[in-house]
Amino acid sequence: MKIISLTKTWPAKLLAGLSILLAILIVGRQHGYLGVPQKNVPQSTGNPPAAAAVSPLPASAGNPSGVSKATAADHLRSALAALKGTTNPIETTKILADLRAYLDSLPTDLAGTVIRDFLADPALNASTHIDFAIGKNGFLDGHPSLRIALLDWLGQIDPHQALIVSQQILATSTDADEWAVSLRNYARTSTDSQSRDFLRTKTEDLIQNPAWRANPSIGFFQSFDVLVHTHSTESTGLLSDLVADTTPQGAAIAHAAFLTLDRLTFREPAIMMEQLAARQNLTQSRGEMVANMFARADLRDPGQQQLVRAYLLDPARTEAELDGFTGVYPNANFSISKNLLSENLTLNSTEIIARIEGARGIVDVWLADPAFAPVKSHLTTLQLRLTTLMRQSSSKQGGLNENQ
Repeated sequence: MKIISLTKTWPAKLLAGLSILLAILIVGRQHGYLGVPQKNVPQSTGNPPAAAAVSPLPASAGNPSGVSKATAADHLRSALAALKGTTNPIETTKILADLRAYLDSLPTDLAGTVIRDFLADPALNASTHIDFAIGKNGFLDGHPSLRIALLDWLGQIDPHQALIVSQQILATSTDADEWAVSLRNYARTSTDSQSRDFLRTKTEDLIQNPAWRANPSIGFFQSFDVLVHTHSTESTGLLSDLVADTTPQGAAIAHAAFLTLDRLTFREPAIMMEQLAARQNLTQSRGEMVANMFARADLRDPGQQQLVRAYLLDPARTEAELDGFTGVYPNANFSISKNLLSENLTLNSTEIIARIEGARGIVDVWLADPAFAPVKSHLTTLQLRLTTLMRQSSSKQGGLNENQ
């Protein structure tokens, strides 16, 4: 993950507390607070929408390759035995590559059914000694275990079978990485409102699981992206509580929660700003972070303009918060990462310039309004910033430099 800025880099003291998630994961492993999650049965909330049953596939049905179901199942068990016989990641990578090539050679129905049947027994598993890693289109480049590899591949080979298996896993005792992949598989095939609620509640279950939070895996952190994908503004309370945790042991999860809140704010600014302003524990403990999220607002939008107005005029605002808003508006800092589901959204230069131009007129009106007298100095600073950004963009002939 990298952070790009199209307006102004964040203050050093803020960036120190907001290092990118990938860096947190790497450092976390070095210091021992990211490990293999303990097995635990998460508390289930809600039931998934009903899915059509998948009937067993006869050994020879629709199989022009002539490979029987029993033969294919034996191939999976041979791969399992091979993985259990080595701790060398180079060797396990080759075992997985050979297994994937074999599954790809089978008819889709046969491959999907054999994987589904294998995954029905949680005891059939082996470590690969490879870290969880996301690759192209949300599928994995790194598979920590055979089960996670098969779950990932099933989502590509037979999405319908993957949906069935995901429902089963999300209702049983597995681990955070398996849940993360299952949530992704489920989300890729189910887009109705009931499925959205199911994904949100299951993701919240994962995040709140005490054992998984005590020893968070990479998949644990990646699961936060499901809330972004589903635009789960209802999760603001949970995420705010996590961000408000200023203890050293809660730093990694707090950062993941902050990134999620920030990405939700970019997607649903009016809803999120209203909720963030109401979270007193968050504004008191992470006021500058909240200010930076309010700086995502588009002041040309009447609803967002009113929310920012109320935020700035709130007597509870501190100097640091006001500086946090005026120092980055319009906030065009974005985290760029490989995600399970969501796309990386940013603002282009044309949109940023339009926001700056719109904000200049609004700030002029506010400066003339006696109600803004308590924050006039901050608005003056903001107006100077906006004017400077416009002048710089003009000198660069229509583009704001990334490192500006």
